[in-house]
Amino acid sequence: MSHGDFHGTHQGLHDNLDREDSPSHKLIYHDNQDKIQAPEKKNIKNPNFGADLTVVTLYRSNLPGGVPQWANNPPKQISEGPVDASDRAAIKLFKIKDIEKVRANGEHPPKVCRLQVQNLGLVSALAPIVRKENVYLDPEDVATFDEPFQPLWFRHEEIVDLFSKKQNDPLEPFVKLFVTVLDELFRDLNAKTATLHWNGLTNFKTIWTLFPRGSSIYNYSINSEALGKVDSTQYGNDKLLIIYKTISFSGEDFYWKERNLVIPKFTGNKPIRELPGSPFKFRHDQDSITERLTARGKKALDLQGLTCHTYNGMAIHATVSVMPQNVNGRILIDVWGYHKYYLNVGQREKNDPAKEWVRDRPEDSSTDGQQQRLSAKDQAINKNYMLQKPEELAFITEFTSGFSLKNKQWFQSHSTNNDTSTTIQDVIVDKGQGLIVLLSGPPGTGKTLMAEAISDRLRRPLYCLTAEDLGAQTASLGASFKLVSEMAAAWNAIILLDDADVLVARRGHRDLYQNGLASAFLRELEYFRGIIFLTTNLPLHNIDPAFRSRVSMHLLFRPLEEEERKEVWRVFLNRLPQETRRTSEAAGTNTATNVDGTNENQGNIEEEDESDEQPLEDRDIAKLALWKLNGREIKIAIKTVHSWCRDKNYVMTLDRMERGIRVANPASEKRVIPDPNMNLYS
Repeated sequence: MSHGDFHGTHQGLHDNLDREDSPSHKLIYHDNQDKIQAPEKKNIKNPNFGADLTVVTLYRSNLPGGVPQWANNPPKQISEGPVDASDRAAIKLFKIKDIEKVRANGEHPPKVCRLQVQNLGLVSALAPIVRKENVYLDPEDVATFDEPFQPLWFRHEEIVDLFSKKQNDPLEPFVKLFVTVLDELFRDLNAKTATLHWNGLTNFKTIWTLFPRGSSIYNYSINSEALGKVDSTQYGNDKLLIIYKTISFSGEDFYWKERNLVIPKFTGNKPIRELPGSPFKFRHDQDSITERLTARGKKALDLQGLTCHTYNGMAIHATVSVMPQNVNGRILIDVWGYHKYYLNVGQREKNDPAKEWVRDRPEDSSTDGQQQRLSAKDQAINKNYMLQKPEELAFITEFTSGFSLKNKQWFQSHSTNNDTSTTIQDVIVDKGQGLIVLLSGPPGTGKTLMAEAISDRLRRPLYCLTAEDLGAQTASLGASFKLVSEMAAAWNAIILLDDADVLVARRGHRDLYQNGLASAFLRELEYFRGIIFLTTNLPLHNIDPAFRSRVSMHLLFRPLEEEERKEVWRVFLNRLPQETRRTSEAAGTNTATNVDGTNENQGNIEEEDESDEQPLEDRDIAKLALWKLNGREIKIAIKTVHSWCRDKNYVMTLDRMERGIRVANPASEKRVIPDPNMNLYS
């Protein structure tokens, strides 16, 4: 029954009360928002205390200095002074100014901020009812309820039923009076929430009405979903805190564990289904959610012991931060070990009587004080008991605890999700599923060019990076490489790790820093999936054997031979425009600047009679190939001389090209061809 319907059904109770028994309604002024202070405690042992069938309404005013004072009559704009309330009244109402509402005359109407039950018989009758809302009343003391009166609102119907049970009882008129007070107190709230909830809406002020204790709450996030039972709600600074419970595993048994959900303050009305946590009864897909979470719960029943799996998904590494991180690799599901080795939970904590266990535990369980893993028999007992309560399987938490063998960290993961991206699978050796190609050889021999050519041929993007891009610290290298691998997989890209000398070099006993980087990289490479090219200038004997054993293919690039250099010269020269490579429209007549920045008559490139200049021909390429250059040096030499000749409007001749080689690469050598006509003995 909704609270709106409930109010109409029991309206007669309010109408039947005598006028003198009705609570009064008076205007109030509230001068500040300080915390309400309870009036001085009275002598409740007096038999007349709370014995009158009356309701006293007290209004707040302020004494000098801002001290709150409660009075029987509403104050004017200036306080008229305090007046003591009657201790004989059965019920007291404390009213303050409702600053959220404004009347036509500019004044604020009053609202009830506190309700006190002084009749001890009525307190005793209410105690077992509000206990269901985690409110424990002392039957020999005044019962105090503060706004928004959650336990009274959620148990309104039971309080009305109490009146029916107290017929011809001395307490009957007091219950009747209390019901009348509640009808008046919740009249506006019932009407407001009935309209909002009918339209699937709520506002921040009344959002608590959606979450009675014991109701189901659905909590959904990007990585997980959970179904819990509400325990309590509480307003904080610009937020509503919801405490709810899900079923967790302690390593020995299942129990209800408290969790927190925060709903930030919002303005206006908001669809209930868009809340971070929504009442399950407002979901249109209840059946599918229940079916999905029940299947997940059954899966969790098989994770009570120590099991090994592979996992790819989000996890919380409590030793690092509470922010979720991705875990991809082998893990041990070990809830018992998580509690013992990471949380350091002893047997006394595990047997905490405050824990709400799903099933009654045998009194002799763990009485010897020894912590032991559950046997297969004990696991079966837990599983069979939970299977007999199918309605609770959906409340089993989405988290399980374990240890990441790869990261060497304890964690909590969404490992019981049904989502294929974050599921636990049976152990499958995950090594060697990537294509790792090592290209080694001297600089300028075409290693990078080969990776680029293969990428173009496959029509796949090439993701180029260096060892520096992965980070200079062992701890960050693994995380950086994982991120690169994930992005490359998403883009269907090939990775080129250029100049990876520091990562593939042979490890020694002295350089611990380089050893750490190499070891971390080897670990990541072992489980890499995809295509990666690595280039290094190290000779074969300086490459770590452990790294060579992990590559799928190792291609050795040797220095270019003379015929190979000839081909490289030809390829790069043919890429130049014909008019700049072969001809000169006009000879420069002014003093020109050489490649090295000196005057051409003073530097390395001296000009001869321009009428004798001949552009480069194929026979000149054979002479250029005598220079012992690599591919990169040839490219740089051609680019440098070509730019200089184009600027000066000169022809690219063999002489200018050789002088340019000496300028660009002074250490270069040229193979000398012996003259067959030379007489060694002359």
